[in-house]
Amino acid sequence: FSTEWAVKEPTSQPAIEIVSIAEAQPYVTHLPVHSLKAAAGKFGDGQHVEEKGWVRVDGRKLDKEMFVAQVIGHSMEPRIPDSSYCIFRRYQGGTRQGKIVLAQYRGPADPETSGSFTVKQYEREKVHNPNETWEHAKIILRPLNPGYKPIEIQPTDSESVRVLAEFLEVLRGD
Repeated sequence: FSTEWAVKEPTSQPAIEIVSIAEAQPYVTHLPVHSLKAAAGKFGDGQHVEEKGWVRVDGRKLDKEMFVAQVIGHSMEPRIPDSSYCIFRRYQGGTRQGKIVLAQYRGPADPETSGSFTVKQYEREKVHNPNETWEHAKIILRPLNPGYKPIEIQPTDSESVRVLAEFLEVLRGD
């Protein structure tokens, strides 16, 4: 698969207020906002990821496995609009089949960055071997917008792609 594409800059920012940790109640009323911009398209450019601040989240019980990141692009519309800040929970195992995930690509082109990120619906195709075991035939990261193509990951590339988190919801601004 190719990771060559440019992440477009967001055209409009949702109205959310990012505050310092001194102004936040971490994991009680606020979640950390990470600087990564996940592409809703192919994997975006490699980038360093750090905490940008904290954002208030109402109407949901928070925990330390949750964080906020921005999703750039149109491939997950209408569920995730371009430039949305979204709440994610770190992936801790279990099935990913059919879930919307934040995936990271770490390849030879990304030795000094945290990698490239995308948000897609996860699908796995398996094949049955003659020795009565199953193995991955491929992983498909599927966009919700039918105008975009899925990302197909072959078994030889599967070690370079890691599911980091599960999408929970779009964070609505004021």
